[in-house]
This record gives sequence, structure tokens and C-alpha cells, in this order.
Amino acid sequence: MEHMTSLGPHLTRTWDELSDRAEILIVGGGLAGLELAKHLELAGAGNVLVVEAGAGDDLRHVYAANDAPSADRIWTDEQSDEYFVQPWNSATEPHFGQGSGLRRRVGGRSLYWHGVLLPVEDWALTEADWPRTVIDDLVRSWRGGASLYARVRSDLAEWSRRVATTTASASEDDALRVGHFRFAGPPRAVRPAGAGSARWEAYSPLSHWLESDPAARKSGGKGGVRIAADLETVAVLTGGGRAEGVVVRHRGSGEEKRITAGKVVLAAGTVESTRLAIQALHQDGEPAGDRLTGLVDHIVQGFNVSFEAEDLPERLVSRAREGVFAFTPGGGASHSNLFIQLDLTDAGELRLEVWATGEQIRSAQGVVACSPREEWPWPVTVSTGLDTQDSLTVEAQRDELREFWAAWCTEFDLKWVPLDFDFSFTAPSRTLRSVRESLRAEDRPSLHHQPVTWSSPLGTEEHEGGTLAIGDVLDENQEFIEIGGLFAVGPAIFPRQGSANPSLTSLALSRRLAPILLA
Repeated sequence: MEHMTSLGPHLTRTWDELSDRAEILIVGGGLAGLELAKHLELAGAGNVLVVEAGAGDDLRHVYAANDAPSADRIWTDEQSDEYFVQPWNSATEPHFGQGSGLRRRVGGRSLYWHGVLLPVEDWALTEADWPRTVIDDLVRSWRGGASLYARVRSDLAEWSRRVATTTASASEDDALRVGHFRFAGPPRAVRPAGAGSARWEAYSPLSHWLESDPAARKSGGKGGVRIAADLETVAVLTGGGRAEGVVVRHRGSGEEKRITAGKVVLAAGTVESTRLAIQALHQDGEPAGDRLTGLVDHIVQGFNVSFEAEDLPERLVSRAREGVFAFTPGGGASHSNLFIQLDLTDAGELRLEVWATGEQIRSAQGVVACSPREEWPWPVTVSTGLDTQDSLTVEAQRDELREFWAAWCTEFDLKWVPLDFDFSFTAPSRTLRSVRESLRAEDRPSLHHQPVTWSSPLGTEEHEGGTLAIGDVLDENQEFIEIGGLFAVGPAIFPRQGSANPSLTSLALSRRLAPILLA
């Protein structure tokens, strides 16, 4: 399959080429916004404009463009990524502070994620939180056919098959058992970066335009969708209770332009979309004030440990040599998914990373607040905290990680040493970033069989959501209750996240919105 490396002039628009009118305007060219644009185009929509604040000249997935160690560093160390920005301040450091922000480029986080496709779990996808119609669309049937989850999985399986590969190993599908824990590879939308390539990429909606598939790109040259990069959306324009368009600012020149639109969709990432929503609600005289609540991220904790390969059985070392990325679904008190990553270095060191990913509950403690002023955009401050259930999740995760570590030592006949979390989650002394940095240091001591625990500050998982929830801020059609013609996609609209990576649900709800906008 031939791949292009740029979107081409038929699809993109420069500042001088930018029209002042669109039928549907999508704010944000990341996973959710581009997936919506793709399905609008496939449905035959005309005059759809996507405006993205970041650059549009680098469309490669980070693991396709870099070797694995460099890509890992770009993911965990935001300062090494030229596209990272943090357009807000944190009132609750370290949460939503250092390491929390946006990957501002066309493609957004779709060019960083690991392709994990997990649905919101049944225990979180309930009528107490999600509208029944949305639940049915996701898991039962959508528009008289298969469910949205089933359709997205099927499409991404087809996408994964477009690049032939002979590198797949049968052992990747074999379960790894450690005591009562059973780990298997999670469903993923990944494939080699090219035929015979050792590098890989996860799905991005950009592939709809980048890959030379005439059927997929048939309407691309006829004007369904246009993408304009380097345009920050500073405000949504409203009048008479409806969205009327946006104000965009060119990232280079600072020039501003008003673009009118019949319908506007916020897809700029949770915090940025929430800022635009607050400004719009305030502008239209609604009583929302200067803040929206419900901000969440996933609660994530784990540990890293290394071993001499000679201390472990060959069956495990051979698995590590191939590389293992596996999980066991959430259960027990933590309701958390437990992940493991296992690899073997050239020096014969087996490295194990284990982490639990669990749900944070929407509450009034998660806040996106703006400082109203005459000029747009308004400055943003983010704050967060744990409610009682969150604190129980933190402790339950730690118990589960300790249980796994004890089972690991028993399974592989290793001496047990304590797995200590000697810090509170709200003020972690070690994070995944700091632990990985210490492991990269060339002069680090070889402390094998000494597990090092860490916690991820809220906001650094890049799974933030909850502020524009369906059934609260939005109606069942993903339209703002208080502002007609204004819609939203992405994790910001989830009433509950569950423990799952949000990408599958984001893709499904973007697809769901396309026919609603065209109705």
C-alpha cells in the first residue's frame, strides 16, 4: 500500500485560502475531530472545515517515525516533544501540572496512542449515568445494524490488515499466567509502519486521506472536507441561543478571522473544548459562570523492576525477548485493568513494568475555570481532587499490585521483597516519568529484584474527560443543551469513563455524531 506523507493542496487550506463560511466546522484535528470529519466525508457532506491549532506538516505516528526508546521518551517526557503545549495553569500541582497538556499537531494524540481498543465496562456504562439510547448505540445496535463498538472494531481490523506482515508471533496471543492472574494481549488497532518494517503505528483517521485507496478518498478531491492547520480557535460566536461560528487566530502572524458556520463541533481536547464552552455560555448569558466541573483522568499506579535473565525460566525469557504487552480486565475492589510490559535488553536484563488503570469519578472537585476578560481566549486554571470512592480505588489498586508482585515471586521462585508505596497519591514522590528517567541513566546502579513504585499524577495519562458530559451539559444528540448548533466529541462528553482507554468510545461517538449533523 502506497502512503503519502502530506495531505496535499486538494485537502488543506492556507490562511489566504480560508473561506469565511462552513456548513460544519470542527474545532480540533485530533482523533475525535478527524474521525468525525472522515465519516462526514464518507456520507457525502459538503463544506466541512477542520481547524487545528497545531502544525500540519508531520503526520507520522511517533512509533513509526522513531525507534522505540526515542518514542517512549517522547511519550513520557513532554519536553522532548516539539508539539507539546500546556494552555492552562494547575491549581493542584502536580496534578494537571508538569507532564499534562496537548500534543498540538494535525492528528493529535492519534499519532501517540498505543492502539488499545477497550470499551467502557458494563459496570460503568449504566442508565444511572449514560442515556439509554447512547448505551444501545454503543453495545446493541446502531441505525438498524451492528453496534457502534462492533463497527469500529471491524473497520480497524480491516485497517490493520492493509499492510502485510510476516513478523507476527503466535506467542503474542498466548496467555501469560502468574498465580491466578491471566494476561493476554489487549485488542489493538496497530500494524507495521510498512511492509517488512520493524516499527509500528496505531490507527489514525488521517489514514483515510493519506493512503492511496481510491474508494476511501473518492470524495476527498471533490470538496467534502478541508483541513486548516496553525489556527487557534480563540472563541465560539453565539447569538440568540445558537452557535454562529468561531474566531480563529493564525499561529504565526497573530491575525484573526471570523468564520461563520451552520454547526460547530468542539473536538479540541477536554480542557480546550471546555474553555470554549465556558466562553460561549458566558457570552450567551447562561448561568454557567466561569467554570465547569466533572473533570477526571484515569487513576494509574504501578511499579518497575528488573532481573538477571539467568534468574528466570527460559519460557519467560523467550517471551520477554519477543516483547510482551498484555493486560487482565478490571475486577475486584479496584475495578482496574492491570497491564504488564516485559522486555529483554541486549545486556541480558529482563525489565518488567506493571500498572493498574482505574476510573476516577466525576465530581465537583474536578474543575476547569476561566478568568473572564474582554479579550479572548480567557486564561484557564485546572484543579482536581479525589473523592471518597477515588481514595478507595487508590488503596485497592495498591493491594492488587502487591498481590500480583507476591504471585510473581511465587510463580518464578524468587525471593519476595516488600512492594511499598511510601507516598500518598496526591503528592507522589515518584512518577512513571521519573522512574523511567532513572532507568535510562547510564550510571544507574544495577539494583535487580528491587521493585520501584510510582503513581501518575492526574492529567498525565492524557485521558482527561468528563466536563461536557452527555445528559448533563449535552443532550443525547451530543448538542449543548443551552446552545443550539454547538456539539462536542471526545472524552469530555463521557458521563463515566470506566477503566478503559477512551479511544474506542471516542471513535464510536464521533461516528455516531456524523449522521446527526447531516440530519
